[in-house]
Amino acid sequence: MKNLNLIALAAFLAAAVALLLIDKQRARKFQDMTMSIFSPFIHASASVDRALESGAEVNLDPRQIQLDNESLQQEVQRLRIISQRYDDLMEENNNLRKQLEYKAASPFKLTSVRAVKRTTGTWWNTLIIDRGTLDGLTTDSPVITDVGLIGKIAKVSYRMSEVTLLTDERCRVTAFVEGTKEKGILEGDRGGTEIRPDLRLKYLTRNAAINVGANVYTSGDGGVFPAGLLLGKVKRFENKEISGEAVVEPVVDFQRLDHLFVVEMEKVESPPKAIPVDEASSVKGTQNK
Repeated sequence: MKNLNLIALAAFLAAAVALLLIDKQRARKFQDMTMSIFSPFIHASASVDRALESGAEVNLDPRQIQLDNESLQQEVQRLRIISQRYDDLMEENNNLRKQLEYKAASPFKLTSVRAVKRTTGTWWNTLIIDRGTLDGLTTDSPVITDVGLIGKIAKVSYRMSEVTLLTDERCRVTAFVEGTKEKGILEGDRGGTEIRPDLRLKYLTRNAAINVGANVYTSGDGGVFPAGLLLGKVKRFENKEISGEAVVEPVVDFQRLDHLFVVEMEKVESPPKAIPVDEASSVKGTQNK
């Protein structure tokens, strides 16, 4: 950049010498024209020189720059962890709020429980919850979420219980298809290996008019499960040899089971036995004596 200054200076001196050889009026016009031409170059060169001189005074320590960069990366990572934890807490808080609202509005008497253990070998068959007989739980009690049915209690200890999931073929539920008179038995699909195993609603009428996407609910027959619990949606209908079957996609995500409810089924007490009229009269006569 200093070379540009020298070139500009030399050109300026040459112009000055030329001015001495011509008259004053022409010299003034030539001088003004020369300054106009070279003025941007002179200013640009001066600005670059000042920037370089200013930068040369800054002490740039490579080791310190590396330490500052590592410190900033650690701070970013810490803030990222805090942000993720905040998001997790907000999601859990929203889930708990939904659970409380569902429990308050539910027509059933519910006990809140939480899934505590699942194993790879029985992932689609069972899970362990954190309540037992000390909390009033009994076998065959339905277990649900705010979305729908997930299974029933199979074994109970003092503080824990084992739940047989709806995806297990041993958990059979009487169910009906919404908008039809079709009713059958819903059970898990043996050997299902999908991420979200399907269910099968068996013993339906052959060639039944069942629409894809129709909801499937518990019918309440048998007294184990209350009526009206959502089970899933029809994916397709298949005709078998003597009956029809509907392949049902469960409405509950069985990979994400956390906050659950156990339904306390009301026991129906037998009505008092009627006493024949003649026996009633003899009892009354005995009491009068």
